[in-house]
Amino acid sequence: MGCGICSRISTLQVIFCTKKQDLIIRKCSDKSTYLRAEKARLGCGICSRIRVRILRFRLNIENKIPGYYGWVIVATSFLTLGIAFGVWYSFSVLYIAIIKDFGWQRATTAGIFSLFTISHYLCAFLTGWLIDRFGPRLVIPFGALWLATALNLLTRVHNIRDFYLIYGILAAIGVSLIGFVPHATFLPRWFSRRRGLAIGLAMAGVGVGMLTIPPFMQRLISQFGWRQAYRILAIIVLFAIPINLFFQRRDPAQIGLQADNRKNDSQPKIPAKTNAQTDAAAHLEQPDANQTKHSSIDAIIIDPEWAAANWTSLKALKTSRFWYLAGGFFLGPFAIQGVLLHAVAGLVDGGMSAEKAAATFGLLGICGSVGKITLGFFGDRWNRETANTVGMAAATLGVAALAMVKLQPHFLPFIFAICFGFGYGAVAPLFPAIAADIFQGEHFGRIFGLLSLNLGFGGAAGAWFAGYIFDQSGSYLTAFIVDIVVLWLSCGCFWRAAPRKIRLSRK
Repeated sequence: MGCGICSRISTLQVIFCTKKQDLIIRKCSDKSTYLRAEKARLGCGICSRIRVRILRFRLNIENKIPGYYGWVIVATSFLTLGIAFGVWYSFSVLYIAIIKDFGWQRATTAGIFSLFTISHYLCAFLTGWLIDRFGPRLVIPFGALWLATALNLLTRVHNIRDFYLIYGILAAIGVSLIGFVPHATFLPRWFSRRRGLAIGLAMAGVGVGMLTIPPFMQRLISQFGWRQAYRILAIIVLFAIPINLFFQRRDPAQIGLQADNRKNDSQPKIPAKTNAQTDAAAHLEQPDANQTKHSSIDAIIIDPEWAAANWTSLKALKTSRFWYLAGGFFLGPFAIQGVLLHAVAGLVDGGMSAEKAAATFGLLGICGSVGKITLGFFGDRWNRETANTVGMAAATLGVAALAMVKLQPHFLPFIFAICFGFGYGAVAPLFPAIAADIFQGEHFGRIFGLLSLNLGFGGAAGAWFAGYIFDQSGSYLTAFIVDIVVLWLSCGCFWRAAPRKIRLSRK
């Protein structure tokens, strides 16, 4: 085959392998036989040898990992989410830079982020379907490439229309493909008993991304300008491609396991020969149904009839629980995104420098990571509603501190960062866990995609509302008071949805 263009295309093909190729590999009775056949077919060129090495690594990686492979999925998701939400929340420092550069009003500029949030979650149903259909191993690398391209295009814009198009729509599509929605779709498949903790650990990457990327971007913007800063950010995004290509997997059934490392005797990692190969391979294509059968092993079923139902998108839409979830998913982000987007600007208005405000925002991010892990853990130990209520109480204290930051600009910013960061950390692990407790099943990706539309519309409305209130009154005080009220309305919606009345995690 040689080392020409065809060989390079072949190398890319093995990296972006399809479901059919995965099935062929799993049907082989001997991995070494498959490798020898591929080596003979490809010849002995340099690129062909690279392909064989990549393939050998890919075939053996699950066996080289000690312990349950689900924790590798958690680590991979942690890194990916750190990159995705580092991009998301770096807009809080870009927001100030482009206002100074172009002189736009705050509501107009916040509208860019509002469109970004809406576009992000309008893609949620499609993203959920893509994850169900192709798996995260293909969807996330494609999304990272798309996002990096969009950020590079952003550095060439000179008017508000192009900002709305490139950041508000194109970058939002990329973040949707690598961010919250895909991970909230496939992570619950890997864990049942420790679902809240596992999702919390993965979502803690959001806080690490907030801790590192916005302050880093603020420093780059101060030294080189926002355009060069976003060129560098585009390069950082590309690192999500290899880690997901090599380590990400659709679900535990793909490698012969069930959730929480329960062995699946009927589904070995390397199936036996002849007809048993075909049966095992066909079984691998139906992971969720198998996991649903065994959900009662690691959960206490309170409502067996509801838990046994085969939930589809249309069926879920006809239930009151779906609409209570939709309300909670709208109201929570209304308050949280309204505060997060305007936090740096509010701190600067309160007397902090832009660099210190960005550093405080980073502290908020790491406190968010602590909140995600802690509240995710207690969501498993208690029930989801109680853990979410604790988070909202802490977030309320944080918003109150931000609203009064002018009274004590040296102390209250840290109260805001610690309390709000910890409290808003409830969203990432508990929202998908609550939805999974209620609508767990084969079509959960699409159901969660529909619910996620409310995350987008709520976040967009909250971000725009806070900017509008500032433009009208010259202060964020009224907006922050409304945000506190909305946080508790969101909390009430989850109590009404009552996942605790369907299933509880075992202690």
